[in-house]
Amino acid sequence: MKIILSIEAIHAPLAGIGRYAWELATRAPAHPAVESMRFMSDGRWANLPEIEPVGSSSTSTEQNQSLAHTSAVVLNYKGRMRQRLENIPTQLRRNFGQIPLVSRLYGKLMPGLVAGQLKKVKEGIFHGPNYFVPPTHLPTVLTIHDLSIYRYPQWHPKARVDRMLATIPESIQRANLILTDSDAIRRELIAQFNLSEQRVKTVLLGVDQIYFPRSVQELQPVLDKFGLQANGYSLFVSTIEPRKNLQNLIAAYRALPPAVKQRWPLVLAGGRGWESEAIHADMLQGEAEGWLKYLGFIEQSALPYLYAGCRLFTYPSWYEGFGLPIAEAMASGVPVLTANTSSMPEVAAGAAMLVDPADHDDIRTALMRGLEDEVWRLQAISRGLQRAKELSWDACVNNTVAAYQTVSQH
Repeated sequence: MKIILSIEAIHAPLAGIGRYAWELATRAPAHPAVESMRFMSDGRWANLPEIEPVGSSSTSTEQNQSLAHTSAVVLNYKGRMRQRLENIPTQLRRNFGQIPLVSRLYGKLMPGLVAGQLKKVKEGIFHGPNYFVPPTHLPTVLTIHDLSIYRYPQWHPKARVDRMLATIPESIQRANLILTDSDAIRRELIAQFNLSEQRVKTVLLGVDQIYFPRSVQELQPVLDKFGLQANGYSLFVSTIEPRKNLQNLIAAYRALPPAVKQRWPLVLAGGRGWESEAIHADMLQGEAEGWLKYLGFIEQSALPYLYAGCRLFTYPSWYEGFGLPIAEAMASGVPVLTANTSSMPEVAAGAAMLVDPADHDDIRTALMRGLEDEVWRLQAISRGLQRAKELSWDACVNNTVAAYQTVSQH
């Protein structure tokens, strides 16, 4: 099969949809059923960006295990500045994309630009991993990661909502097959658009091999850079934005006994997201009170150590299409607390403690148990490691290629 993959989402730092597209772009070409893979970005043929994330398929286990003692853990100013300079084209596109007129224009022009390029292609399957496929004579596969645009439009800039409300139904109508990251989103999608069961297939995402349990000796050289101690903090990792329910998490943590939250402070790692001013105000208050620490954006190479070093991973998000941090934390050998909504129970598969994300008391009670109940903690660690083994990027790619094959047969 000849595959054309849209790669607009691939840019540093890799996260979410960008990570998903990167794994497809770097692993699928090696699959025996894939004859070739070409890339398209913003209506033009493109080369894959030169991004080498720690834990990619080209990084050996031996290299991964020695990262704490090498320069691979990039925390310096120059490294961050270089990354920001490399990202200027992407940053400009994001900034312009939040302007309603520009966003609408982009949404109107892009299908035609991509379709124009694909007219010249005689054979192939187009895969849009980021909610979009163009009008084309070629078979198409579309990935829909979640329906937050429909369920919670207040979590997104209005320009994005308007563009995607126009783009998603058109792309769904054009697609021969639609992929979702979880059965929860598959059910939502079928109900929202009255689709046949056969048109929508679940392909679970994976966990990178860089996430695994580590000894204190491995962890401490990296944790020292953040002023942290192994097994001495709770952790949240993701973009700081309303969707992640951080205000309720912070309120629940504030309600813990002083001795508990002083012994195990709440550490938040993630870049500033959209409409996050109120969250940052709560974070500043927690820092002033001495039980919260905000690290900001963290380089990909340091994240495995932050995960493996925490006592409890906390992720009571309102809504997720999959929730990669849940799987990454389980693979790192730490107990997980997450929400009982959308895809999160499915990803956790009985290995995590589930909470009502709207209930402060429920979150607070779960935090206490997650930090202090050694019997539950050992069970959660064991079950989480087993669940994480079931989630691999190779399996994701193999299942995606199998989906390509069903489309190619029509």
